[in-house]
Amino acid sequence: MFTKIHFKIEYFFSFLRRRILIILIGIGITFSAIFFRTEIINFINLPIFKKESIGIEGLYTLKNIPEEVVNQISYGLTINSENDRNELSPIVESMTIENENKDYIFTLKDNIFWHNGKKLISSDIDYSLISGIKTIPLEENKIKVSLEKEFSPVLSVLSKPLFKKNTIGLGPYKIKKYTLQEGYLKTLYLVPIKDNIPRIIYRFYQNENDLINAYKLGDVNEIKITSLPEELSTWSKSKINQEIETDKKYSAIFFNTQKINNKQLRQALAYATPKTKDGNERCLGPISPESWAYNPTIKEYNFSATRAKELFEPNKIESINLTVGDRRLLPVAEEIKNSWENILKLKTNITIENQIDTENFDAILTYGSIPHDPDQYLFWHSTQTKSNLTKFDNSRIDKLLEDGRFVIDQLERKNIYQDFQKYLLEESPAIFLSYPNTYTITRLK
Repeated sequence: MFTKIHFKIEYFFSFLRRRILIILIGIGITFSAIFFRTEIINFINLPIFKKESIGIEGLYTLKNIPEEVVNQISYGLTINSENDRNELSPIVESMTIENENKDYIFTLKDNIFWHNGKKLISSDIDYSLISGIKTIPLEENKIKVSLEKEFSPVLSVLSKPLFKKNTIGLGPYKIKKYTLQEGYLKTLYLVPIKDNIPRIIYRFYQNENDLINAYKLGDVNEIKITSLPEELSTWSKSKINQEIETDKKYSAIFFNTQKINNKQLRQALAYATPKTKDGNERCLGPISPESWAYNPTIKEYNFSATRAKELFEPNKIESINLTVGDRRLLPVAEEIKNSWENILKLKTNITIENQIDTENFDAILTYGSIPHDPDQYLFWHSTQTKSNLTKFDNSRIDKLLEDGRFVIDQLERKNIYQDFQKYLLEESPAIFLSYPNTYTITRLK
């Protein structure tokens, strides 16, 4: 028996001799983990080790990545700040304006590098694909943006992020990889240039229902939607942030002014239209209320059945077709239909179309976009046949939009665009309704 015990002791110490280094390392790690547990936890919680998975609705390619994403990947020469004012971007040291506001000289900061490690130089920058703009390198760190004629929104245009080979940018994040499905982005993987921000995976979905389902299934941990399903409002371990984005888009009824060509008729329909639904904030015009150019005193067309009937009677029509461009606006369309039919006895036919025939319609209920600069030339000038949805043709509005593009002084521009909003609302080529609510839903960890 003594022999057996002696053998076991010898075996144990032999095992210790062979494994002593591993055992000591293990003991050291254990004590270190206990002693430095706070530091270790803080290290593990560094942003670089975190990964955000965000879902986005829409069909996008590498050439039209959503603004909130592309601005993380690269910079232009300028950035759009609050109130739609323009500032120099982080890659620019200074700017001077010459030649009667037609030449903009930008001096680049030293030691700015593309994501592939190559230094940014002036010859890398090219905005010449934008009509009326030439980019001319002067020195390695100096570039001239030259205009054919004065164009006051130019600094907003130059906020367009710069890229090399579509994916190499200058911003705090770089594209690690991406996947496509039928030519559109399916996933986009971003990694930070510095360690103080987390990695991000963007996943793209064709519609809002797919986006919501992806959140429910756990494929993404954050989504932004415009309607909140009841089941998500009480979803466990989720944070819901509701906000109204008054600088992105608005809902409106756009008239074909070649068919609905009577101003008083359009005004009658405006007075007979309920303007907001589900607590959305009222929209009065096409320029954001956050913009320096906004006119808060424009005609509001608050709901008035009496005024609607007064204007409608001498300009009566029997029926109107209301086309809905987004299914989420269908409840709004039904409410408008009921109001027009009850107040004006106007037969209203609702159709839902994904591809709207913009040459043959009466009225379209859809979303309008809000650009950073108050310039509205593309949307309302009579010469813009492709982007002027309402086919609006008014010489006074045309003149204001032309002047707004060529006046540089901001106070003068503000006066011009406030007049533009005033006279546009008087003509009523559109009924401006509301800014949509947005709900950002984040999964709590």
